[in-house]
This record gives sequence, structure tokens and C-alpha cells, in this order.
Amino acid sequence: MDEHKITWDTPAHDHYEHHADWYWAVGIIAVSLAVAFFIVGNALLSIIVLIGVGTLLTYTKHPPEIITCELSRKGVRVGKTFYPWETLESFWILEEHVTEKEHASAKLLLTSQKSFMPHIVIPLVNAPIEDIHHILSQMLIEEPQSEPLPDRVMRKLGF
Repeated sequence: MDEHKITWDTPAHDHYEHHADWYWAVGIIAVSLAVAFFIVGNALLSIIVLIGVGTLLTYTKHPPEIITCELSRKGVRVGKTFYPWETLESFWILEEHVTEKEHASAKLLLTSQKSFMPHIVIPLVNAPIEDIHHILSQMLIEEPQSEPLPDRVMRKLGF
């Protein structure tokens, strides 16, 4: 690999603007689930659902932070997290078909050897995709991948 490195700034995640109706719908569903769990005798799960959904709703109100991503001789850095090449198995650049409701952005999908976090998704907003592909193809195997299920579900729900 060359001596140079590639650096780009990108939002940490996609951000969706929500209307009051969306917040009401999520709140009603969360309270309904909490009541149902409480009725069947699982008060702890009821509390966890309310706290979790409350946290998610608070999180969706704030725009994503801008993180710096970097490809270098040593590995991939996403914000403060570093992934050495030795811990990565393969990559795929996903340029998804986007509906009018969703944002158009490519994503870098990395497969890690770590069992705790086997899939890494990095947004490629404002990134030099051709250069990134060139460097990654020298360091890792290019293997078709799809976005992890939890990421797709959260995006469809508007989180």
C-alpha cells in the first residue's frame, strides 16, 4: 500500500427528521408493550422497554456527530475506534437502492474476526469511494455482503 492514507469526515449514522405523529406512534407502541409485559407479570421487562424506547426517542432528536474515518497502512480508524488489518476478513462497498424517504449514501461493510462485533458498517458520505476501494482491495478480500439485519430494521423504523 502507498505511504499516503485516506481520511474523510462522515455522519456517524443516517439522521431522519420525524413529525410529532411518529413520536406519538412509537410512544403508544412502547407503552402498550410495557403494559402487556406488566400484565403477564414481567415488570422488569416493562421498565426496560420504557427506558430503552425513551433513550431511543431522545437519541433520534439530536443530529449525528461527525466522525473522522481513516484508512492507513495499519488498519481502519472510525472515530476513536481502530481496527487493525489483521482483525478484518473482508469488505464490501454497498451502494443501495434508495427510496424517496431514505437518504442516498454508500456504506462500507467490513467483516471482522471478532465474535462480539462481526460486522462493521461505515457510512461513506463525502468519501472518495474509488480510492477507498483501491486500498481495501489490496488489503482484504472483496466479498458481497448485505447490511446487518438490526441496521436494516432500525433504518426502516426511522431510527
